[in-house]
Amino acid sequence: MNGSFLVVDDASDSPPYRQIVEQIRAAIERGELQPDMPLSPVRQLAGDLGVAPNTVARAYAELQTEGWLIGDGRRGTRVASEIPRQDRNTRVRALRESVERFVASLQARGFTADEIDAEVKRAL
Repeated sequence: MNGSFLVVDDASDSPPYRQIVEQIRAAIERGELQPDMPLSPVRQLAGDLGVAPNTVARAYAELQTEGWLIGDGRRGTRVASEIPRQDRNTRVRALRESVERFVASLQARGFTADEIDAEVKRAL
């Protein structure tokens, strides 16, 4: 897996490692990253995203702790064979928090609620 589907938004209030965690978790939930699929090495992904290697290492470590990824030492990091199950309330809360951060980030960049609403509706 390369980092081409990951984006770190410097203007976001969410720290870069948290953005990486959320995007990888979402890609796993959507099935874009399959069980046992290898992920890019820390240094490579850090270079692709323009962040420090420790940022990616922290994201990978958090995802390993939560059971989303498996660290295989020299063989690298891969998606866990069985991903954690989240109850509906946890998923809805995570979605709400992500949307709120996203909207706040856009508003901080000068977009109005009407502009954001129109673009979200268009995207859906």
